Amino acid sequence: MTELVFVNDGAVVTDSLTVAEVFGKEHKNVLNAIRALGCSSEFKRLNFKPIEYTDTRNRKMPKFVISQDGFSFLAMGFTGEEADRFKEQYINEFNRMKQQLQN
Repeated sequence: MTELVFVNDGAVVTDSLTVAEVFGKEHKNVLNAIRALGCSSEFKRLNFKPIEYTDTRNRKMPKFVISQDGFSFLAMGFTGEEADRFKEQYINEFNRMKQQLQN
């Protein structure tokens, strides 16, 4: 099973590749959804960190590291019964990981 959330620089996060995989979306569409969010530039800067990864064809590609708040904002736009199930899974996983870090 894909690890939904992980620790990065001491913070519990996910990333755009994981969101795309879990929600059954193309990564480029998740990137576009993040770029088109109507949140403030400050919120976007704090919750969506752009980085690069190397894909299977050895190309540098963009992705975002996403905070819990960023994920919540992004996922509000995803609809349907399956999306609702995954949103709940993510929320539970973020909370579990935060609790684990506090102990």
